[in-house]
Amino acid sequence: MISSYKNGYLHKSISLPKWLIGLVDIALVNLGLYLSFVLTESELQGYQVGPLLLLLPAVAVFTVLLFSNLGLYASQRSDFMVVLRALLTGVIGLALFSILFSFMTRAFFFHRSVFVVATLIQLLLLFGWRILHWSLEYWIQGQKRLLLIGNGEEADLVLKKLEKIPRGLFKVTKVIEPEDVDFLSQSLEEVDAVMIAGNLDLSLKSRIIRLSFNQDREVYIIPELYEIILTRASMIQLRDTPVIECRDMRRSFAQLFLKRLVDLSVTLLMAIPVLVVLVPLAVIIKRTSPGPAIFAQERVGLFGRPFTLYKLRSMIAEAEDESGPVFATEEDDRVTPVGRFLRKTRIDELPQLYNVLRGELSIVGPRPERPYFVKQFSEQMPDYELRHLVKPGITGLAQVAGYYATNTHDKLRYDLYYVTDYSLFLDFRILLLTITTFFNSEAAKGVSEKVGGRLSRDG
Repeated sequence: MISSYKNGYLHKSISLPKWLIGLVDIALVNLGLYLSFVLTESELQGYQVGPLLLLLPAVAVFTVLLFSNLGLYASQRSDFMVVLRALLTGVIGLALFSILFSFMTRAFFFHRSVFVVATLIQLLLLFGWRILHWSLEYWIQGQKRLLLIGNGEEADLVLKKLEKIPRGLFKVTKVIEPEDVDFLSQSLEEVDAVMIAGNLDLSLKSRIIRLSFNQDREVYIIPELYEIILTRASMIQLRDTPVIECRDMRRSFAQLFLKRLVDLSVTLLMAIPVLVVLVPLAVIIKRTSPGPAIFAQERVGLFGRPFTLYKLRSMIAEAEDESGPVFATEEDDRVTPVGRFLRKTRIDELPQLYNVLRGELSIVGPRPERPYFVKQFSEQMPDYELRHLVKPGITGLAQVAGYYATNTHDKLRYDLYYVTDYSLFLDFRILLLTITTFFNSEAAKGVSEKVGGRLSRDG
């Protein structure tokens, strides 16, 4: 829910509570499971009732845990495809859990097709419910007229993203420059919400928020990097003066030990399946394009130390001999036909498990960048160096929350949020969300030719 302050009390926008959305999800998941029994078995046999009654509550609990970690209960303004990918990952996870649970409880009295049919029915029911939920929300709240305050490149990027949101909850009716804030009171009369973008002076930002709240307007802020750090700060008292204490962003010994243990466990568990995939792919790469199958490249790791990162080669050999370090574009002719498939499926990242074993990478963490671009980004954004306080990873929050061509500032915001708000639970969520990116071709696209110089790409 979105809150604002008016006449001395907290006023909240009307929206369906998350617990109600979760209850409907549970009901639809169980309904889908039951309907699959009816369709595949005609009717339940007496010996199947007990196992089914045992399975349904377990599935209900797992549904809430899984869906919440996939971000299906988070407050976000996403298009239908984002939610559909999360739902697809969720119902596949539910099917695997149902099969495993039935097997472990020795209650596997159902035909295997029951779980396949249930997955299809659940996906249809849940996606239909999400559409109904959005329709109700739109009907209750209507389209919000949005005032965008910002300047330069940041405001332009935000405006383009808002225009691409298909749900119709926002309509940008006015854009004003920070120097025109003197006319803010008049502008607020024409809108329902305000969004602040760009690097605004702190006193100016405070004034905008105060005026907006006084007129009962919702406020959205694209945070500056220091503001992300402050989200995990705590208030202490220095005699009679309140002081904000910013927490150390580095990992504790216990966190480092547990994270390393998880990294090694996951890597060793995946070792044999990965080798089975890598060997034939390496042969295909060698036969379809001259050059080595494995591509090695220097990257910047923990505390700015360089290391050699390994990937399956997806470009022609010596692709940057003439151009030097450049970003891959959407229609980059340096990418081989096999390489396009590898990039789209992210299979080219699998050799990095070797880097995990060596301790240079973690499974989850900010993606490591090349020294050339690190120097460039650090000059543009001094806070960029903070992402090197933790070990880089194969997948990260910026990769699952954004796209391959998400601009560098937004990627850094996600990376710093990960650094400041780290937990093994967050790592687990990112791993789950990584699965959804396999269903998203846009997540693997290179940067646009027109804006390639200011967008980050990962090798």
